[in-house]
Amino acid sequence: MKIYSFMASLKWPASFQGKIFLVCFVSTHVPLLSLLAFFVVRSELGASLPVLGVATLATLLGTGLAFAAMAAMMEPIRRSGRALSDYLAQGDFPDLPTDYTDEAGQLMSNVQRAVATIDRQVGRLADVALSDDMTGVRNRRWLNEYGIPMFEDYRKAGKGFGLLVIDLDQFKSINDTYGHAVGDQVILATADVIGENIRATDHLVRTGGDEFCVLMPSASSSEVAMVAERLRRAAGQGSGAAGLDHQVTVSIGAANLRRQDQGFLDTYRRADTFLYKAKQGGRNNAAIAS
Repeated sequence: MKIYSFMASLKWPASFQGKIFLVCFVSTHVPLLSLLAFFVVRSELGASLPVLGVATLATLLGTGLAFAAMAAMMEPIRRSGRALSDYLAQGDFPDLPTDYTDEAGQLMSNVQRAVATIDRQVGRLADVALSDDMTGVRNRRWLNEYGIPMFEDYRKAGKGFGLLVIDLDQFKSINDTYGHAVGDQVILATADVIGENIRATDHLVRTGGDEFCVLMPSASSSEVAMVAERLRRAAGQGSGAAGLDHQVTVSIGAANLRRQDQGFLDTYRRADTFLYKAKQGGRNNAAIAS
């Protein structure tokens, strides 16, 4: 690294390719300079001008060809550098050739593999960060970073959007009677039941201990009501999965995006208000905002 460190310390040329060209230029002109010095020492400079002219032209031509070849041979390094920069700056996945076996080819291949490995690991970490530890469904962080912005895009575009707020009925008594381990199984089973009974385009989020919400892009009022009722009826399936001897029920508040809604909170609060009404109505109920 000593030679590289010395060359890197030079202010001119600034680029790595320029430094390579400088080394090549000096190296290819050593024979010409040696020949010139020889004729000067022999005092034969005048008579040797034709020879020097031919040697100079040949040296310049060879230098030009060497520069062109070096510039082309630098392409793998340039591509590898651009690939890493684009991935770090914009997340663009590279498409570098991986079938060359020399050092430059191995560089491109290693960069391609390294980025692919990093991308997979980042994807896994993102999934973990945006998923609920217990149930594996989306968590509040996903709601804030992706769910609410998605809702806002639909609102600004004037498109329909539905929202369900779901709460397990008398969950505290389940924990007190059967223990927290069984309570966790009830939450897990309920998340599975909800996931199996919503639309493929819907998004299930665990927002708290026994609380869930479902984001329903492009859903009409009738679709929201239909899914809410289907979930209410299916909720009891979680009882058997958790090994309980009594029925697990849920209460659901449902609302659709209205034109006057100024943001996600307006729709969410309305759904939450109707969840409270469902609880007041005796639980095991789905209350739909009209």
